[in-house]
Amino acid sequence: MRLEEHPFIRCVSEERKSIVVGAIDVLELESGDMIFDEQSEPDALFLILKGSVEFTKLKSDGNHQPVSESGEGAFFGEVGVFTGERRALGAFAKGVCILGKVPESTVKLIIEDAEPVRKILESVIQHLNSTTSHYMNEVMRTEKLALVGTMVSSILHDFKNPFAIISMGAQLILRNSRDNEKVTKLCNNIESQIRSMVHMANDLAAFSRGENEIEISNVSLKALFKYFNELNAPVIADGKVTLELEHNHISMEGDQIKLLRVLQNLVGNAIDAILSKKENGHVSVIAKLTGDNVILTVSDDGPGIPEEIQDTLFEPFVTQGKTGGTGLGTAIAKSIITSHNGHIDFETGAQGTTFTVCLPKTH
Repeated sequence: MRLEEHPFIRCVSEERKSIVVGAIDVLELESGDMIFDEQSEPDALFLILKGSVEFTKLKSDGNHQPVSESGEGAFFGEVGVFTGERRALGAFAKGVCILGKVPESTVKLIIEDAEPVRKILESVIQHLNSTTSHYMNEVMRTEKLALVGTMVSSILHDFKNPFAIISMGAQLILRNSRDNEKVTKLCNNIESQIRSMVHMANDLAAFSRGENEIEISNVSLKALFKYFNELNAPVIADGKVTLELEHNHISMEGDQIKLLRVLQNLVGNAIDAILSKKENGHVSVIAKLTGDNVILTVSDDGPGIPEEIQDTLFEPFVTQGKTGGTGLGTAIAKSIITSHNGHIDFETGAQGTTFTVCLPKTH
């Protein structure tokens, strides 16, 4: 969009338009570039000529919480220019962005025309509505997570005795049947499943509290995949979905229990997606070493991720098509990967989905 074509400039009177355009600086920004920081002095109004701008609020942990977003043809920064108050939000370029920076003195000159004033008031209202909407969504999400955390803590407390009794029973049976390989395997699996349930519940409770601590140790992917296979043997044994696990003899540093949780979520979702649309399918988990990173790819031949949830897939409470799903599994998986200083991405289509997890080999 050319500067003269911006809706704000078009409504400036003809006798002042050339003066206003001449006073505007055009800024070309890269993704992530700061336009202004929160609490900075307001010195200009900005016109978006290309790209998008993201507005953020600084959190107590030093991270920036996205609040709202504006695109081509919009303008922002007007409130501080008129009130003199410091910036309430930070503004950052989201992708390649071109802005027109209108100095404060020029803004005060052009508001003598009625139409720009109306535009400014409309913009203020839109920003307020957008901010309120995002704020309410964040409040609701926080309240939901707090409720989930409370419920999980209560469930863990109530299940403590039943778990102990089941575990004790499995140990007694194992003690009296050590020569029976089938019984031994079954009792060990019971113990593993109980530990897995407790770990998953603890991960959920920690996520609801915003905790992301990990315990670093050496992790053999061969042992991790073997343990995962044993835990999921009943699901895999029916033959509906074949599972391919390739560890390639890679070892890395990480939290073995939490990495197992990531694997459980991604593979479990893949199996659910396949069986929701057809009778059988294939899932593969392949580990590769690329430089200083371990790359895990989890691929399936399912129907793909619905387009309407692709942009928000890693956010809490996003789910579709799963009976009894909470929408927290993928969000927890991402938080675990992030706490390992890694990242996750995916590609999806009608022929299937592939998640790619990149993790540092050492910490």
